[in-house]
Amino acid sequence: MLILSGGFHGHGLTGHLHAGAGGSGGHGFVPLLPLIVSVTVWGGTGYVLVRFSRMNLPPAILICTVIAVLPGCLLYVVLIRMMTRYDSSMNESDYDLAGQLGYISIAAEDGTAGEMKYVLHGTMRSIGVRAETGQQLAKGDRVIILRVDKGMAEITLFEREAAQL
Repeated sequence: MLILSGGFHGHGLTGHLHAGAGGSGGHGFVPLLPLIVSVTVWGGTGYVLVRFSRMNLPPAILICTVIAVLPGCLLYVVLIRMMTRYDSSMNESDYDLAGQLGYISIAAEDGTAGEMKYVLHGTMRSIGVRAETGQQLAKGDRVIILRVDKGMAEITLFEREAAQL
C-alpha cells in the first residue's frame, strides 16, 4: 500500500525518486507520517475485526477504511497547524529599505563610508552608507534611506527632508 502511494507523498521504494542529474521526486500533497499512521490503524483494526469478531473480509475492509481515515486526517491537521503557525511568506516589498528611518552609528564625511542602524520587523539592523562629497554625517544624525545600491545605502538627512515638508 505504501508503494502504491508514492505519487501522493513524492517518495518511492528507496525514500526519494531520483531522475537524471539531481532531480528528486519532490513533495506530494499527502505527508508520509499521517499516511503511515492510517495504514497502521487500518491493518490493526482489520486484524482485530477478522480475528476476534469472525467478521467477513469485505465488511471488515470497509469498517477499517472508515476507522483508519480519522487518525490520519487528525494527524494531518495537527501537522499543518504546527508547520504553518509561524510561517510568514516573504514579500520583496517588506525588505525594501527606501524610506527607512535610522541613525548614523559610524560617522562618515566627504565620500567615505560609515554605518547606519535602523529597525526592520522589530530587529535592529545596520547597513553601510557613503557620504556624498562635501557631506558630513556625524554619529547620531537621523537619516532616511533613499535607495540601496550594491549593499551601500544612499541617504539624506532627516532634518533636511522634514524642513522641505
